[in-house]
Amino acid sequence: MIFANRRWMEFVFGVVVPTALTALAAAAVVYLAMGRMAAEVNAIDRDGVARVIEVMKDETLGQMGRAASEVATSPAAIAALGRGIDAPSVDAGLRRPTESGRFFDTLLVLDADGTPLRAFHAGRPAGPDGDGIISRADIVALIAAGRRTPQGAASGFVPSRFGPLSVGLHRIEGQDGLESGDPPLYLLVGRPVIGPRFQRLADALGVRNLSFGPVPVGMDGVMLTSVSGVPLGSIGWEPHVSGSEAMERARLPVLAVLALLFVVMGVLVVTIWKMLSGLRHDETAARHAASHDPLSGLPNRASFHQRLSEAYERPDGGIAVLFADLDGFKEVNDTYGHDVGDRLIRATAAGFRTLVGDDGALARLGGDEFAVVVEGEGAAGRARALGQSFVDFLDEAFDFEGRTVKVGCSVGVAGDERGRLTPGELVRRADVAMYVAKAGGKNRVDLYDAGMDADRQARAALAADLRAALAHDDLQVHYQPVVSAKTGGISAVEALVRWIRPGTGPVSPATFLAVAEEAGMTDLIGTYVLRRVARDAPAFGDLKVVVNVFAAQFRDPGFPEALKAILDEAAMPPERLEIDITESFLAAEPERARRSIEALHALGVSVALDDFGTGFSSVAYLRRFAFDKVKIDRSVVIDVIRDPASQSLVQAAVALAETLGAEVTAEGIEMAEEAEALKQAGCHELQGYYFGSPTVCSEIVRRLAREHEAAGQKRA
Repeated sequence: MIFANRRWMEFVFGVVVPTALTALAAAAVVYLAMGRMAAEVNAIDRDGVARVIEVMKDETLGQMGRAASEVATSPAAIAALGRGIDAPSVDAGLRRPTESGRFFDTLLVLDADGTPLRAFHAGRPAGPDGDGIISRADIVALIAAGRRTPQGAASGFVPSRFGPLSVGLHRIEGQDGLESGDPPLYLLVGRPVIGPRFQRLADALGVRNLSFGPVPVGMDGVMLTSVSGVPLGSIGWEPHVSGSEAMERARLPVLAVLALLFVVMGVLVVTIWKMLSGLRHDETAARHAASHDPLSGLPNRASFHQRLSEAYERPDGGIAVLFADLDGFKEVNDTYGHDVGDRLIRATAAGFRTLVGDDGALARLGGDEFAVVVEGEGAAGRARALGQSFVDFLDEAFDFEGRTVKVGCSVGVAGDERGRLTPGELVRRADVAMYVAKAGGKNRVDLYDAGMDADRQARAALAADLRAALAHDDLQVHYQPVVSAKTGGISAVEALVRWIRPGTGPVSPATFLAVAEEAGMTDLIGTYVLRRVARDAPAFGDLKVVVNVFAAQFRDPGFPEALKAILDEAAMPPERLEIDITESFLAAEPERARRSIEALHALGVSVALDDFGTGFSSVAYLRRFAFDKVKIDRSVVIDVIRDPASQSLVQAAVALAETLGAEVTAEGIEMAEEAEALKQAGCHELQGYYFGSPTVCSEIVRRLAREHEAAGQKRA
């Protein structure tokens, strides 16, 4: 009971009180921020309208200045220069513009001293001389300002007996009628400051309740000063209070949001309480997530090792470990994308789980690797049978929405019937057996034996020596001649990599290339051969050089660019290089092969289909891919003398290749009869030990020299 009360108090003071204080602080901050924002917006509005009024004042004075300029150049004004001010025509010409009041309603003609000579207001004379309409001080100030301009122009605000006016002054132009030295006359026009035009402009700019005079309380205003510096009053308007209005409109929504905040805080408090109450359940789920693979739902690597350790703690019965690695999973990912790869992992895991049942503990170690711990009597035999069921299960292809996906499985099994090994050693042996199964052809189950370690060590040593040979430029490239079926002379040479291992002697290419593939060195060897070929090519004159490229190089999207760099570095024309691609790569990755062939053609390199006749879809490949050459495999050549079907295949291949614009080369020729039969079948080039075995570059150069010498003697 005490513990429960303490827990409740900790919850109240640790969660409830801080949450409530946070909500209250948030409400206070929101209201203070809104008030501050409203005041700032109101101030911005007030300053903005004041600037608008200033613009309106400037625009009004500009209009009066333009009006004074236009009237000062009118015929009536010019006639007044002749001192015919009392003439009826002059009187009518000056009075008429004031009638409408559209532009101005007050007009004065002034002498150089500022004395009114004639005055009109609203279409009528304003006294005999207009004296008293505008104070003499303001008129003198205007004339003084006008004399400082070439046109004698000025504008400003002045008091008058008609109220404050905005006025424009301009010297009357066209003084041809004056005697030399006569003083100038000035024309002054004016209209009320807050007139209809000013009011319309204010309405257009959004200024409300415009007025002139003392500014009432609660209104904003701009002071108006006469040209002589006397305050005339203020232009006032109803202030904009956008911020206050916005705050008033937002008050209810904000209150609603704050109320919602308090509700959310309450819900949060309840949720936290529930979370704390269910903490033990969450901890259990977290432990499960930490020990299981999220993709397949199987126990992960850590769980596998824990289960294996627990098995070794039980002294009775045998223990076996099964390692299963999917064959071809990387190609599935590369071809169809990781989404299909993930679906394949889930489907495989579901199948394996069903097969294992209660006979072992299945786990996914990562990637495409699975493992099983089997315990009890005959554990190794049961694990081997289980591995075979994995292989049989994956013998059937998966169908993912019309995409047929096929993978295999290499399985390694290691057993410990007496519990004398360590868990780590048992895992290592299963891993060794799995790699032996993969190296032995894949899609099979191998049980560990002591000889596997020796074989693996030998292959590891071979891989290390091969890597050293690459680093020290110790590999060799030999060349086998390819002859023209028509002339019998060398038409091309094929580059073949060779290795003489120190202390051992020559190593079969089939052996060290298989090790290179396991160790991921085929792309390095392929690049090594291409660089050597580019270096040796000038010695062969104009002959084309044929190079077999590994599948790992074709899979690399950057291979065409890397090849171009090699050719450019050695100044080798791309047209002299022929790349051979095997039928097996076409079958495994047709779309990627198509893109690679297109990229090589764009570079200027020829592409040949190698090993033609070893598969059942070669004709389809000829039609689908734009090959420059087809190379008939030795397995077809060996039967061409005695097997009519092989003869027909060669003739059909030649006919089809010629139709598609490709040449045909027959490989593996070892007898004169084979050479003659293939020549008669229409093959363009012949290759094999009958015409010469692979040899060093210098020997090919000597043979070419002998051919050239013999050709010269024949022509002579």
